Amino acid sequence: MTPADRPPAGSLGELPTEEIRGELAALDELAVDELVAVLAADAGRALEAVVTAVPAIARAVELATARLQAGGRLVYVGAGTAGRIAVLDATELGPTFDVPAGMVEAVLAGGDGALRRAAEGAEDDEAAGAGAMAALGVGPGDVVVGVSASGRTPFVVAALRAAGERGGATVAVTCNPSSAMAEVAELSIETVVGGEVLAGSSRLNAGTAQKLVLNALSTATMVRLGKTYGNLMVDFRPTNTKLRDRATRIVQVVAGVDEAAAHRALEACGWVTKLACLVARTGAPPEQAARTLEAAGGRLRAALDARQAPAQRRDGGARRLGVGAALVGGRLVTGDVSVEDGAIRAVGLAGSGDRVAVAGLVDLQVNGYAGIDALSASEDELAAMGAALARDGVLAYQPTLITSDPAVLRAATARIGALARRAAGPARILGVHLEGPFLSPGRAGTHPVAALRSPDGALAAGLVAAGPVTMVTLAPELPGGLELVASLVARGVRVALGHSAASAEVARLAADAGASAVTHLFNAMSPVTARAPGLVAAALVDRRLAVQVIADGVHVADDNLRLAFAAAPGRCSIVTDATSLARAVASARTLGEVTIARDGGVARRADGTIAGGTTPLVAALRHLVEIGVGLEDALAAATERPARLLGRDDVGRLRLGAPADVVVLDGDLRLAQVLAAGRTVDPAQ
Repeated sequence: MTPADRPPAGSLGELPTEEIRGELAALDELAVDELVAVLAADAGRALEAVVTAVPAIARAVELATARLQAGGRLVYVGAGTAGRIAVLDATELGPTFDVPAGMVEAVLAGGDGALRRAAEGAEDDEAAGAGAMAALGVGPGDVVVGVSASGRTPFVVAALRAAGERGGATVAVTCNPSSAMAEVAELSIETVVGGEVLAGSSRLNAGTAQKLVLNALSTATMVRLGKTYGNLMVDFRPTNTKLRDRATRIVQVVAGVDEAAAHRALEACGWVTKLACLVARTGAPPEQAARTLEAAGGRLRAALDARQAPAQRRDGGARRLGVGAALVGGRLVTGDVSVEDGAIRAVGLAGSGDRVAVAGLVDLQVNGYAGIDALSASEDELAAMGAALARDGVLAYQPTLITSDPAVLRAATARIGALARRAAGPARILGVHLEGPFLSPGRAGTHPVAALRSPDGALAAGLVAAGPVTMVTLAPELPGGLELVASLVARGVRVALGHSAASAEVARLAADAGASAVTHLFNAMSPVTARAPGLVAAALVDRRLAVQVIADGVHVADDNLRLAFAAAPGRCSIVTDATSLARAVASARTLGEVTIARDGGVARRADGTIAGGTTPLVAALRHLVEIGVGLEDALAAATERPARLLGRDDVGRLRLGAPADVVVLDGDLRLAQVLAAGRTVDPAQ
């Protein structure tokens, strides 16, 4: 930049980062806690600005990845605070990702001495900026990232211009729009944070935004270069006790071995974590594993895939599911899934297509299925019900008993417990859900009002003692309701609020007492009104409560389904509330002691009251996606979240080494395959 090109000095004050915020004129008069609160709250501006810049950051990652894969370098250039942040990021990449010396460089105006002692005048030295690029030999294989809050720092602008003239790719990271850096750079990342709490102090939000941008840029680039396995650092340098412990734990996770085996592999591999993962997982000698890694371009996932392929051809034990993605930890991981000896062997293998693998579906409210009612069924009938559920992808469920005579409830609970102990069939019984008898007469729904009971600790204890009761739905506003919540929770039972006229205040008190869920949101409970938020609103705003909702398109309006998933992110699970009419040929059946009939696909009592569901869980999942709920959100709502509500980590999740209870869905989210412990379940007809 020549003196003629330089903006007039007066224009500095016109930059958004230089804004003097009048609302903070009394900042120095604030109490300490108020001052800190202002600073902490204002930092949110930085995060918001970075989120807005995600598309530009992603393009920079693609640019950097391509250059580094071809043997080029990532070079940061900055001055002052921005330059120190750039040096920090470059320095940390070495030990974090075992980046070879020289692959990532950082140029700071004023040299390394400016790290500890400010050299503010150095930022104006244009010749030094251009000279630094020449000294590094920047060329067509490199990408140069200039960092400056103002976007007009002469040292950085000159460096970017020189790098571009030498054939390098150039990226500007600034906190002001339409900057001088943006004019000379190939790509501009603009995080417009506005004025600082202290006018012009770019070490605050501007510095935070720049750190976040560089974190995202460098980390994503390293991930794309194969420096990680999933979200595990497998390419770091374990140079001290803490890092050696971390390396051991990572090898354990990747290879599915114990601590001693992981430690032996690391020692045999000279504490090269990635190599030790491959050795521990495949049993290959270190020298052979090293050649496999080299052939895979240093990518552990590709190396594991290469090592597994011969074993598949040799013994046929392992097999691919032919999917393009799998739900792991609530996120879709691209790639295929391998199953061997009834267990998940690998995820994220080379694969494509629109099929997706998820853990076996989990339904926490099944009153009946395939013509069988849970309350009156024999053990053999219950086993047949479980088999029918498995054919529809449900591999873990809670048989649900509606209100009845206590003796009938105890007998049914005992039968379900006996079947659960036998572990008969592909679908696992998670426990018994007692939906009643401690419900509100005014919100009974299809429950027989005459059989309802007031909360009674002794009666509840007798019901729980009859078998594996894992959940009880009750109305907390009834006399003694809150005390019963606490009593049941103390016995290890999950308490859900439902069939209730509870106010929002009572719902909060129930959550205070230990209630952890709400049964079929919107149905059979106090609604939202202007001055009485009721149980519905309480469920949506109280993060202690898991939200269960029937998503069959009948029980709850689509807008209310969308509302629930938007208002309670990460807390919504879907249930079917299935009755014996689900997957049944006959049009009339029973729900407990109540006669129900199918009317236009809907289960109803004789008086027209909706009486449970008839829709398979996979169809409800599909309906969620059709109305706009995100795919990951919908899949988690039918797998991981209901399992988490019961505190179960052995169902609802795809995990390496765990039993292969897997459902494969096609591009239209219809069942393509169901596996229980690796064995194919005959498809539903």
